[in-house]
Amino acid sequence: MSDNFSPSRKKYRLTVTRLLVILTAAAFIDELLVLFLMDLLPPMPKATAYLLDAILMAALIFPVFYFLVFRPMSRNIADLREARESLRTVSVAFESKDPILITDAQANILRANKMFLKISGYRPEELVGQHSRILNTERYGEEYYQRMWDDLSRKGSWTGETRIRDKRGNEFAMEMVITAVKNDRQETTHYVAIYTY
Repeated sequence: MSDNFSPSRKKYRLTVTRLLVILTAAAFIDELLVLFLMDLLPPMPKATAYLLDAILMAALIFPVFYFLVFRPMSRNIADLREARESLRTVSVAFESKDPILITDAQANILRANKMFLKISGYRPEELVGQHSRILNTERYGEEYYQRMWDDLSRKGSWTGETRIRDKRGNEFAMEMVITAVKNDRQETTHYVAIYTY
């Protein structure tokens, strides 16, 4: 197994390690508190002392486990359910009647919906990984595309008429809306192009 972990996996390992250290320290401190409290109590039968020790230990350790393990885990489960529901909604929207194309920030095609594939004549494996210029026609010059990219970088979107070339080399006019998808740091990560014809 390689020691080259992805950033998310390294973060996960650090989080788990930190959690284990905190839980171990909390259990140790709780045990010291229980021992201290047991020494303050009057002498009692061994069975009662063991039972009281276990009750005190559970009472002290439960809040630590609840706030550090159970509560975050239940939040993560709720977040995962919400993300799954959002993903289901997005996938239905993605397969709309309008052709849709998704690219990365460098305009390399990542995904095309069924309608886009139908009108362009391409199969997914022929498009995915290709630069979006595979669809460009000779009708527009460099200035047209430069204005489009300027609008995308300044405004985050571009709307206009364009022409695309299908797999057979045929050109056809379409209206297109391109929207930049940004991350939390406002960096563009993807572009979504929706065509109407």
